[in-house]
Amino acid sequence: MVRPANIFFKVLTGEGRSLEEDCLQFSLPKGVKNGEWHSFQSELGCMLYKNPLPFYKQGLQIYVAQFDAADITTSYQEIIWVKRFRLVRQATNLDLKPFGIYRAIAHVI
Repeated sequence: MVRPANIFFKVLTGEGRSLEEDCLQFSLPKGVKNGEWHSFQSELGCMLYKNPLPFYKQGLQIYVAQFDAADITTSYQEIIWVKRFRLVRQATNLDLKPFGIYRAIAHVI
């Protein structure tokens, strides 16, 4: 199974809120426009995942995150914490297929 190289994800509610206790609202990408940059003052920053499957449930949205390597504060297995990032697009079926996640698509006849 081939996994996307160097792609990290953020799993959010349908409204763009984080799943963590703080329930932060994130700026979501719209069309070809990226979301706004988010900066975090906490020591660790915000969590991003190489594999979104353990965090995903039906009804949640998965986004691809952009960040600078210098903003990584720590990492553990397939999870990193960053001081600053933005969401650049919703993850595609191609991004998610290696993890066994398939988004429903509308089939119009």
